[in-house]
Amino acid sequence: MTAELSEAQRELADTKEEIAELQGLINGLEAQVRAGEAVAEARQMGEQYGVLRVAQVRQEAAELKLKRAEAAERRERREAAAQAAAEELESLGPERLAEACEEALRVIERVQQLGDARQAAVVRHAAVFVDLGMRDLIHHQDGGWIAFEAGGVRYDTKQDHLDGRALLSVIEGERHRRTLIPGRRAKGFTGPEPASHPVAQLLAQRLDAAQAAGGAE
Repeated sequence: MTAELSEAQRELADTKEEIAELQGLINGLEAQVRAGEAVAEARQMGEQYGVLRVAQVRQEAAELKLKRAEAAERRERREAAAQAAAEELESLGPERLAEACEEALRVIERVQQLGDARQAAVVRHAAVFVDLGMRDLIHHQDGGWIAFEAGGVRYDTKQDHLDGRALLSVIEGERHRRTLIPGRRAKGFTGPEPASHPVAQLLAQRLDAAQAAGGAE
């Protein structure tokens, strides 16, 4: 609220209070005159009528001043709102959004490349194990479907589901799951369970750890 508006409101309130007091005084004088009191009361009543009229004119002036102050403040608020909207929306314009999307595309492409590189590596090493007759480390072989063990870890050319397309599907599923967490927790429920995919499980664990670390700070 501007100083001009506050002053106009205060001035109008003071004038209304003064008029109320004058009216109360006049009402008392009128009662005295009706009761046959002295002429002095009648003369005083006439004087107070004049004072009352002056106060009423001042009230009209105060009301006009208040309207002007309100209009000025409204203009200022409109100008401020227009400026705030222009500044914020300009900062979130298409160029910035496109830049963020470009960054996301680069990350998504990297994820897909890594997933596809892993799948290619699994297939390549599986073929080497078969060529070398490493039957002790090959747990399953059916055409191109090979499951083998390396370093104590089992790999499967068909069922690992860690290729680029599978990882992108995991990301989308986990992103959706995370959008549901705040609403469920607000209702007193736990967040939705992550998908059974190993990467989805790891992403959920990372989120829980980050939130726990944030809450401890």
